[in-house]
Amino acid sequence: DLILTKGTYEVDHCHHHCSRHEAARDRDLRPIPPVPTMPTYCSHLLAAIFGVFTSVTLARPEVRIFHESDVQGPPSWQWKQIGRAKAEEPLEIIVAVKQTDKHLLEEMVLATSDPESMAYGEHLTLEQVNELIAPAPDSVSVVMSHLESNNITDCESTSNHDFIKCLTTVTHAENLLSAKYFYYKHLKSNVTVLRTPHYSLPHDVSASVDFISPTVRFPSPQPYIRHSRRSMITRKGQSAQDEEDDNTPDSLRKLYKIGKVEGDLGKQACTAFLEQYYSQNDLDKFWKDFYPEAKGQKIKVVGPNDGEAGVEASLDIQYITAIGGGVNTEFWSFSGRAPDNPENEPFLKWIYLVGNTSDADVPKVFSTSYGEPEHSVSSAYMHRINVEFQKAAARGISLLFATGDYGVATDDGTCPKSRFQGQWPAGSPWVTGVGGTTLGDYVDDETAWSGSAGGFSDVWDRPDYQRSAVSEYFDSVSKRRLPDASHFNQTGAGFPDVAAQATNFQVVDFGVIQSVDGTSCACPTFSGVVTLLNDLRLKQNKPTLGFLNPLFYKNAGAFMDITDGANEAGEGCGPRGFPASKGWDPVTGLGTPNYDKLAKLVNSLP
Repeated sequence: DLILTKGTYEVDHCHHHCSRHEAARDRDLRPIPPVPTMPTYCSHLLAAIFGVFTSVTLARPEVRIFHESDVQGPPSWQWKQIGRAKAEEPLEIIVAVKQTDKHLLEEMVLATSDPESMAYGEHLTLEQVNELIAPAPDSVSVVMSHLESNNITDCESTSNHDFIKCLTTVTHAENLLSAKYFYYKHLKSNVTVLRTPHYSLPHDVSASVDFISPTVRFPSPQPYIRHSRRSMITRKGQSAQDEEDDNTPDSLRKLYKIGKVEGDLGKQACTAFLEQYYSQNDLDKFWKDFYPEAKGQKIKVVGPNDGEAGVEASLDIQYITAIGGGVNTEFWSFSGRAPDNPENEPFLKWIYLVGNTSDADVPKVFSTSYGEPEHSVSSAYMHRINVEFQKAAARGISLLFATGDYGVATDDGTCPKSRFQGQWPAGSPWVTGVGGTTLGDYVDDETAWSGSAGGFSDVWDRPDYQRSAVSEYFDSVSKRRLPDASHFNQTGAGFPDVAAQATNFQVVDFGVIQSVDGTSCACPTFSGVVTLLNDLRLKQNKPTLGFLNPLFYKNAGAFMDITDGANEAGEGCGPRGFPASKGWDPVTGLGTPNYDKLAKLVNSLP
């Protein structure tokens, strides 16, 4: 601007100087020598100024757009920045290229998952899904050009190029994103990740990109699990009452009317992130002690499983194989960081792999016991991953997520700004969120577990399939039993959708039986039930269930309704969480599974 202003001044000054000379010549009757240099001077000056203007225009800094700027930085009590990233540190980046016709995908998923629709169960193939929402060719081209111009060429993509995955280094990624990467350490788990406080893209590239990862989002390294008060007591040291309260495959199969049912068709999987592994020795002991029917079963491992076993991964694999008995089971592991491997974002790598695995090979049920508060995730990321959930649903894949273990609070037991916490991904309207229950005072009696995370999303509007159920909850529960309305979004999507037992699960870890609590117990339990239901359909040459929620909400009578208990409120959350009630509630959802009723239901479907 200063240069342009100066140039304007110089042009004006030149014209004034030339005009003044001509006026003086007219006033003076005496002939004066011509001044041939003045017009030449002005024209040369104008040319010079034009050249300056042109050079300034070319040198003007490019317009860049910041992405995911709504992500809140990691809490200082969780993550500590410990230094700049090494320039040659390997990095695996994933670019989410903007998709097209997403509304058509959404309409198709709702039609094929509604049991009253003529299109129920008419799932698409992977190829059909990818063709439906493929990015515009120009979008792919501009993204690839930007990558190549920054020396990032070792890339692969999904078949329709809506995700592009590249191996590069910190230096090249920083140039690509106009960013600086740092090492961050999680103070509780000692997990170390590479992240940047912010990143941006040129304007023309930005218009074609939803987000790039790993950048500003931090992983949730803590699974939804708590060690119960008896966690370090072996069964020999337990009282008779303690043993009655234990949850084992036998007790769960009895409680949920499964009995000795096993399947043999289909495939199920549990996921593990950030170096959570299981031990085959522990799994063998668990099967021997609690579910001998699984002896000799082989687990297919997708990803690494060569580190120290953790109780979370052990819990997941032990209970999904015991409840979804007899069905092929896989363990999908994403460490996020490993020796000689590039840094990556494990959750995103999982969803990328789901979208890159053939229909014949992909598990049709996934159980995931991880999540985080909505406010820690960017809007762009959540909206794009919701499309990925829809892509899975369109292919007949059921995605189930544990809701969390701290009632209406964050995982540190607080409500920032007195706001109840929406949970991601369990609160997404396109997955099935699984809350928790505990045993009541009577045989086969269940009550809401106080730790069961539930409430209402601050991001997602209430979906049509649950609108009636949620309205009935607010109509039937007196206001004095409800939290103050200022704490939550009364029009948001409600979660959980369903529930299962979440306390005193007997898990073998390092050869020792531990007692574990958490919605991490509930999620693989409920997922195993879904696997058995899929087996029923596959034996009749029918498609898998896929997206579960529309079917479940239209058949609430197939669940055991939980009407007692409430979820807990933490510091800054007010005096109470949400109470359980007849019908759907934001603690236990529609209730816990009754396999007999659910089996009759799915057998009746086309």
